[in-house]
Amino acid sequence: MLKKILITGASGQLGNSVLNQLNGKFELLATDINTHFNKLNIPYAILDITDIKQIQSTLSNFDPDVIINLAAFTDVDACELNPDKAYFLNAKSVGMLLDNFDGQFIQISTDYVFDGYNGPYSEDDIANPLSVYGKTKLAAEKVLQNSNKDWCILRTNVLFDYYDSTEASFIKWVIDSLKENKSIKVVDDQWNNPTWTQSLAEIIELVINKNVIGLYNYGGADYLNRFEFAQIVANIFNLDKTLISPISTESLNQVAPRPLKGGLKTEKIEQEFDIQSIDLKTSLSLIKSRLIE
Repeated sequence: MLKKILITGASGQLGNSVLNQLNGKFELLATDINTHFNKLNIPYAILDITDIKQIQSTLSNFDPDVIINLAAFTDVDACELNPDKAYFLNAKSVGMLLDNFDGQFIQISTDYVFDGYNGPYSEDDIANPLSVYGKTKLAAEKVLQNSNKDWCILRTNVLFDYYDSTEASFIKWVIDSLKENKSIKVVDDQWNNPTWTQSLAEIIELVINKNVIGLYNYGGADYLNRFEFAQIVANIFNLDKTLISPISTESLNQVAPRPLKGGLKTEKIEQEFDIQSIDLKTSLSLIKSRLIE
């Protein structure tokens, strides 16, 4: 009998990759508040994870063995302006799901739980989030760690892929802008190891199959700043990188503070499960090949 897996926030770019990766291997239920969803003919249900009645009804009807919680309020500046909403959606909802579920719970977290003064960070480094978004994601981690449930927290950073349906994608913005011959400005003082959603989806499958418990980092193999990232995207997709100019984070005057030297060390998960993080050029080339097909 196939494991039953419920995915929240399934319409996002990571959701796309997770559904592609797990389809046919498990019994899936894709959920989201988005009503426009038709992916691989996978069963779908509307689920607002801040609505306790919807949670109880959905979990009772489907009775999953695993929940993959991809739903989150990820607009960093909007979180800063709406802290109560951010806490409810990013942290309190995790407790509501756990209260009505006894299986394996997989939570996606972020390097924004760190202040970005001395990255990249390991699992043992002390969290010190600068923003409301980071604070609410850390609060969600603590909800899980203080529970008696089987949980796995996967911290990641700068998720990327290219799907027509996904707006919140860095590489989609870069590619589409350059194709339209638009000049763009990209920060050159934010450092991370960007993570291809497909490779993270493969890690999520590993976590399910091996019933992995605990806190793990996962990210790409290359540590670089966003400006360098954008230039590599332009090179791989044969676009004009002279349209990309560097800008400082401070000059953007964003509402929420950003960790500058962020990113994640991935030795723990690589050594325990004999895996290797994929490099940026390889992952971008694979995305390009998929788009050309």
